[in-house]
Amino acid sequence: MWTTERRYRPLNQESMAEYEALCRQAAQSPWRQHYHIQPPAGLLNDPNGFCYHQGKYHLFYQWFPLGPVHGLKYWHHLVSDNLLDFTSQGIGIAPDTLEDSHGAYSGSAISFGDKMLIAYTGNHRDADWQRIPYQRSAFLSADNQLEKHPPFLCGAPAGYTEHCRDPKLWQNADGSYAMLLGAQRENLSGTVLYLRSADGLQWQLEGEVDCVLPQFGYMWECPDYFPLDGRDVLIFCPQGLQDYPNIYQCGYLLGSFDQVRRIFRHQGFQELDLGFEYYAAQSTLGKAEERIVIAWFGLPDMSCPTAVDGWAHCLSLPRVLSIEGEKLYQRPLPALAELRKGSAHDGVHYELLLSNPDNAPFSLRLRMGEYEDKNEETLLHYDGQYLVFDRSRSGLLPEPEIALPAGKGGHVRRLAIKKITDVQIFSDSSSLEIFINRGEFVMSGRIYPQSTADGLQYQLGDNAGIEFYAL
Repeated sequence: MWTTERRYRPLNQESMAEYEALCRQAAQSPWRQHYHIQPPAGLLNDPNGFCYHQGKYHLFYQWFPLGPVHGLKYWHHLVSDNLLDFTSQGIGIAPDTLEDSHGAYSGSAISFGDKMLIAYTGNHRDADWQRIPYQRSAFLSADNQLEKHPPFLCGAPAGYTEHCRDPKLWQNADGSYAMLLGAQRENLSGTVLYLRSADGLQWQLEGEVDCVLPQFGYMWECPDYFPLDGRDVLIFCPQGLQDYPNIYQCGYLLGSFDQVRRIFRHQGFQELDLGFEYYAAQSTLGKAEERIVIAWFGLPDMSCPTAVDGWAHCLSLPRVLSIEGEKLYQRPLPALAELRKGSAHDGVHYELLLSNPDNAPFSLRLRMGEYEDKNEETLLHYDGQYLVFDRSRSGLLPEPEIALPAGKGGHVRRLAIKKITDVQIFSDSSSLEIFINRGEFVMSGRIYPQSTADGLQYQLGDNAGIEFYAL
């Protein structure tokens, strides 16, 4: 039973033998991923502190190490040269002060001289279990020594609730620093707040960003801002939208951001991923100055079948962003091609490339298998009008842990699309990521087959073709 006391017990007060046993249990899970970031044990959620600093990629993630539930959150720190091979640095931020006593919640990081400047939300609960959010910064040195600074924003600002979190840092071209903060107004509507700093250390809350979306969900989480191809992009996760099938959304506004007047002009909200799970996306400039984004391959308030094995969730594959027309295109990181081991299809861990020059209908039956006389498969079907991604027979299924309004949830997604020229699919032990028309659309989903699920069948047009690469 996951009591409150158990969920908020620090790792250093737990038996290391029990934690190591949990890691061994997780390692034996049939759904352990082959080339995605996943926790050694326990629960992973938001990516944090994603940045390119002194020749290395640094990526943290929200982590509760002691079980597959949300509890006392740490930042787990990973380092990579290429975003393919990661080395764990262990705990990057521990909840070891009053201000983050109930969790080191999400945040971001940037290079700051020879140090990394981190901003995050400290979660504190008082004796009456009332949440007090603390926005604070910290330095991380080259030898991974963390220096926490006093909070620059204590509690919720006037007019806002306790749901104030997830600071996103950046430095402007004039050398000044800025930050966005997800927030909820006292009228229970979502927004983002804007903070400014001359030196990156002393912060001033300027006010809300006017996104001309006054009643767009009850909370905006995990904001991310960046300029790209002469435009401005604001990514965020609005909670409480009714007109979308997933329980919560992760999407973006594309337009122009006037930081002086705090107005973001745009053409409307668009989802980043039209599949089943994609949340808390965070971006950075990469080694070649490309904009790279990675996300939690999961959602809040959804069950995870791997919980029986002592772990939950993974991160998405990294994607490179560009703008075409009024849309953000997302292509798989080119370096992922280095994972290819040959042109054979191994059934589970593979990349599939479908060329469809005539825009012909097609059908793919992916990850086929049989378990206890039941057929398992995940379907991708295109009829010239709609692309259907159906995981309803893929195996065990994630299910909502809260009541959903009518029309929400389910395990079939339909994309209205009148032309498909190419599809790129990444299959891992318990996931599929599907890129359509060189990143015009993306549909992702976790799957949990109980069979070997290594079968594949397809029907294509006369001039269509398929390539496979084992990964």
